[in-house]
Amino acid sequence: MFAARRLPSTLLSIPRPFVFTRCLHDSLPPPPVPVKNERTPDVAAFLTQIGRNTVQHAPKFETWEQFFSLTSKQLRDLGVEPPRDRRYILHWRERYRVLNGNVLLKEHKRGVKVDGGERRRASVLAKRRAEERKEQRKSAQEGVESEKGKYL
Repeated sequence: MFAARRLPSTLLSIPRPFVFTRCLHDSLPPPPVPVKNERTPDVAAFLTQIGRNTVQHAPKFETWEQFFSLTSKQLRDLGVEPPRDRRYILHWRERYRVLNGNVLLKEHKRGVKVDGGERRRASVLAKRRAEERKEQRKSAQEGVESEKGKYL
């Protein structure tokens, strides 16, 4: 009835250990915890420097080592919500780890959508122009009616 799924022919030519490397993430050793420095002596200072009001999550982390060892799911269980904040913290944490603390921590401002965003821009602009034309016609019509009243 249903055919069994087969691996694509391109994957069959790749040696087997390299096909399923994502399965090895849990077996890899955890990355090292970077050392504290004078600019970031604790988690609260780190979160204050990266901004976006992430310092509100500082009491949830007991130690520096715990902060750098938690996964995204563990952060969610601790209550670091919404996911946008969690991803932002994880991004800065990994950047700090990779550069071994030699990174200038500063806030990356969130993007602001203009005219409803890229996908809706044309329709939003068309609606805005239609409203402007409607207002112009209405004001022109009121002007004509007031002119009629003067001469009657």
